[in-house]
Amino acid sequence: MNLGKLAWLGLLLFLGACRALPPAPPPTAILAYDEVWSRLRSRQQQVQSFQARGRVIFLSPERNFSGTALLKGKAPATLRLDTLDFLGRSVLSFASDGVQMQVLSPKEGKLFCGQATPKNLAYALIPPVVTLPQVISLLKGGLPLSTGPPDRGDYDPAQGLYLLEWRQTDGALTERLWVKADGLNPVKEEWYGDAGQVRFTVELADFGRLPADLPGQITLRTNSPKSELRLFYSEMVPNPTLVEADLVLTPPAQVEVIRLRP
Repeated sequence: MNLGKLAWLGLLLFLGACRALPPAPPPTAILAYDEVWSRLRSRQQQVQSFQARGRVIFLSPERNFSGTALLKGKAPATLRLDTLDFLGRSVLSFASDGVQMQVLSPKEGKLFCGQATPKNLAYALIPPVVTLPQVISLLKGGLPLSTGPPDRGDYDPAQGLYLLEWRQTDGALTERLWVKADGLNPVKEEWYGDAGQVRFTVELADFGRLPADLPGQITLRTNSPKSELRLFYSEMVPNPTLVEADLVLTPPAQVEVIRLRP
C-alpha cells in the first residue's frame, strides 16, 4: 500500500471518529440574578429540619477536635449536637433553642448552662462571629443567609458561576454568594461585618449524593477568631419527625452544673 492510500485511510478513520463523538452540550441558559435568588429561597424553604451523621474536624489555635458528629436541627435556631471520639465515646453534647443552651462534658462531669450568646456558643465549637440561625442554615445548605433579594448579580461564563451580592445602604458589602449554574448549587459564601471585613467564609461541595441535593461537605472558616470547621456528611435525613426529647439534653444526676454568664 503506497503512502497516498495510507493518508486517505487515516483521513477516513479520523472523520469516522469525529462523527462518533457525542454532540457538545447546549450552553446553560443565563438566568436573571433575581431569578437565581428566587430559586435558592424556594429550595431553602423545602428543608426546615434535618437529622445527620458525619465526621467533624475543628481547628483553631486554642483547640483541635476530630470525631463523629450526630446532628439534629430545626429552623430557625434549634440544634442538638453530640460528638463522639474514634471509639464511639461521648466527648461533648450540646443543645439550644436559640435562647438558652446546655453543653455536657461527660469526661469532666460538668453541665454548662446559660444564655445562647456568642461567647457561650463557643463551648460547642460554634465560632462567636456566626449566629445560631446562620449555623442551622449552613448545616442544611440553606444559602443565601440574607432574607431579601440581592442588590446586584453577575455571571462568569468561563467558570459557570453566578455571583450575587447584598449591600448595606452605604454600599458596604453584607454578603457575597457564588452559585454554580449547572444545578444552581451554592458553592461559596462570604459574610461581612459592619466594618466591611469578612467575618466568615463557607465552601460547600459534594452535591447530589445526599437527599434534596444537599451538600455532602461544608467548610466554615473565620478570621477573628481564627478557626476552621469541616463537616463531611455520611447520612442526612431532611425534614425528619423530631420531638422535643430529640432536641434537649438529659444529663446524669451526678453532673456538676455550672451557670455561664452572658
